[in-house]
Amino acid sequence: MPMELNSFTKSENSQRVGSLLYIFEEFVRPALAEFFGVTLFVCVGCLAVTQSGGGSVPGAVPFSAVSIALAHGLTIALLVCALGSVSGAHLNPAVTLGVLLAGGISIPKAVIYFISQLIGSMTGAALARGILPASVYELIGGGAHNLGSFAKDSVTPGQGVLCEMVLTMVLVMTVLLTAVDPITKTTLAPLAIGFAVTVDILAGILITGASMNPARSFGPAVAIAYHDSDIWNYHYVYWVGPLVGSAIAASWYRFFLASSEKRLILANYEPMQQ
Repeated sequence: MPMELNSFTKSENSQRVGSLLYIFEEFVRPALAEFFGVTLFVCVGCLAVTQSGGGSVPGAVPFSAVSIALAHGLTIALLVCALGSVSGAHLNPAVTLGVLLAGGISIPKAVIYFISQLIGSMTGAALARGILPASVYELIGGGAHNLGSFAKDSVTPGQGVLCEMVLTMVLVMTVLLTAVDPITKTTLAPLAIGFAVTVDILAGILITGASMNPARSFGPAVAIAYHDSDIWNYHYVYWVGPLVGSAIAASWYRFFLASSEKRLILANYEPMQQ
């Protein structure tokens, strides 16, 4: 009888360990990867704005747009290489939404990713604030995105939303077709995603700052809000634009561009035998 009880206890412990291991591998480890990746991305992104000669300060022109675009694009490419096999390296709530709508992630995990990304964004912004001298930090507006500052008030919120929407569509479609779709995904996905971020920033930096990423905009806004409460005036642009753009890209993917097993129309197509 004692042997049977001992055997039952071992089995119960084994199941408990197995459950903990499943939770860690399925949820905790990916969430930590998203947190870590976004922390580094936001920190590097904010520091890169110091190369702009003024960044988001009214009247300043980011002459070093190329260096800012490359800093963001190369950082994303490196992080996707490093963390892609752990969490998929979304590093962006808009990307997570696109992958969710594309059927590449469950709702509970997507929620966990959102939370991890936002916490990471605030942590990364806090690191940048700690690294930079106060005068430099305030000069670049904390590396935050502010529609009125980047566009010198010449671009309306509607135009800003449209810009962010289009730029995010480019990014999310690239992610879905190179890293998510079972047929079209490729080992060159990190490079393609990094290129997408780079060209998007080159295209939109003078309009909205080219966020494409609510987390990239949120953390720095929280950090700089003490010095500039106006940062929240147009902040919704950096949520509405990317999330709508992501939803459009994911819908286009699911209806038309996805491989047959992921497509919502004319699915399960098999090539005719010759």
